[in-house]
Amino acid sequence: MSNVYVIYATADNGDILIAERVNADTTFSSRYLHSVAKCPVIEKYEVNNNDKMVLMESWNCSFGAGIETEPPPGAADHMEDGFYVIDDIDKPLQEILFHPVRIAEQTLTIDGKSWDISREPFVGRTFTLVIKQEKWPAYLWKKLFE
Repeated sequence: MSNVYVIYATADNGDILIAERVNADTTFSSRYLHSVAKCPVIEKYEVNNNDKMVLMESWNCSFGAGIETEPPPGAADHMEDGFYVIDDIDKPLQEILFHPVRIAEQTLTIDGKSWDISREPFVGRTFTLVIKQEKWPAYLWKKLFE
């Protein structure tokens, strides 16, 4: 049996909330309303050739209140459609933590499939997004109970 790479959203109690197969051209994003600025914050990621998550872009429409305003070294910034965009971030991540709340109207989108994580079973729970290598049968078994 061949191996597959799977992006898992796993709650702090071990519950698997999302299990989606990924490959090197998979893109995903997180979008939420900033609690103070009341504007959308969008973070765009991709899966690289080493099957790692990489933060590529950050979009926001306000400054201050904890919103990044300076691009990291090697990144670029510009304005687009009313958003301040930091792109070419190219920051690899082993895991991404989430703790969504209802007022944030947060969504997670993986290759065009979206989850409203500001609703059950995600809301109010801390969960981690990670990529793991799995055997096909193990992946299919976990998908059955998602």
